[in-house]
Amino acid sequence: MKPIGMRKIRFVRFRYSHHSPHSGYSRIAEYGEKLLGGETIPVLKPLSPRIIRERMLWKLAEGTPGYTREAMAAELKVAQRVFTERDCIYHFLYGETNYHYAGHLNGIRGNRIVATFHQPPSTLEKIVQIQWHLHQLAAILCVGTNQVEYFSKFLDRRNLHFIPLGVDIEYYQPPANFDQRDPDLCVVIGDNYRDFPTLRGVIELVSYLRPQTRFVCVMPPKNFPLIGTHPNLDLRAGIPEAELLSLYQTASLMVMPLHEATANNAVLEGMACGLPVVISDVGAVRDYVNPAGAKLISPYNARCMAEAVCDLMDDSQRRAEMGMQARDRALKFTWPAVIEQLDAVYQALT
Repeated sequence: MKPIGMRKIRFVRFRYSHHSPHSGYSRIAEYGEKLLGGETIPVLKPLSPRIIRERMLWKLAEGTPGYTREAMAAELKVAQRVFTERDCIYHFLYGETNYHYAGHLNGIRGNRIVATFHQPPSTLEKIVQIQWHLHQLAAILCVGTNQVEYFSKFLDRRNLHFIPLGVDIEYYQPPANFDQRDPDLCVVIGDNYRDFPTLRGVIELVSYLRPQTRFVCVMPPKNFPLIGTHPNLDLRAGIPEAELLSLYQTASLMVMPLHEATANNAVLEGMACGLPVVISDVGAVRDYVNPAGAKLISPYNARCMAEAVCDLMDDSQRRAEMGMQARDRALKFTWPAVIEQLDAVYQALT
C-alpha cells in the first residue's frame, strides 16, 4: 500500500490503560504509520493549570464530558501544525473525548479534520451534548453501522463511513491443537456494556444444568459485586497479557451477555483465537460476528443463553467447526485490511 497523493496523515492518538500492547483502536496509528506513511500526534502531556485555570477548563470542555487537559493540548498541537502544513488529514481516534474545537480548522490550507466515534447511539445521545463541532468535520468514522443513523442528523451520509475495528491476527491465534482446549471452561472478558444481571443468571443456570462447567471472568474489580460469588466462578482482574491469551486459547467458549454494542476488542480477540462465542444479538454485533462462528441470543434472556452454552459445551465437534469459522471471520478484520478501507476514505476527501 502506498501513501496517498499529496495528503499526509496525522493520527491524534490516545491509548486507554486497559488495552494491551496488541489491542485497542490506537493501533490504527501504528499500522497507519507503516502502511500509509502517517505520523502520530500522541495525547500525552497535559496543558498546565498555569495556562488554563480549572474554572476555564470546565468552561472550555462544556458539552464534551471527558475532554481533558491532554486533549486540549493535542488540539492546540493540531492547530499549530495546520497553520504550518498543507494538505494533511488530522484523524482524531477518539472523537467523544479528544475532539472538540479542531473542526474550526477544517479546510484551512487544504487540511482536513476527521474523527472516529466508538460509543453506541444511546450513549452518544447522553455524552455528545453539543452539535456544532460535528457539523465541522470533513468525515465521521463509525466502528458500528448502528452509529450511522445517529450521525446522519449532523453530517451528510456521504461523509459517514463504517470502518471496523481491527485485530492482530498474528498475536491472537488459535492453539496448535483443538484438544488443548478445556472442555468445561467458559470465559467472559471485559466490562463495557456487559449485561451483568443476565450473566449472573447464565452462570447459575449453567452450573445447575451442567455442574462441571467453570467460568472465568476477567474485568475490573469494581464490577465484581455486580456478579457476586459462585463455586463455579473465578473472578480475575489486571491479569498479564500472556495469561489473557492463554485463556482465549484454552477455553472452549466465550460468553458475552450485552445490552448494547459497537466494536468489541474481546470478541475480535477471541474470534481470532478460534473461540466460538455465545453473544447477545444487540447493536452492531452482527457487523463482526456471524452465526457460523457464534450463537446469537436475544438480549436479556438468561435461560436461552444458558441452554445455548450447555448445548455447545456438550458438542465438541460443533465447537471446533464454529471455532474455525470464527477465525475465518476474524481474518476479515486484520489491521492491514482496516487500513485499506481507511485509505479509501482519506483519498475520497476533497
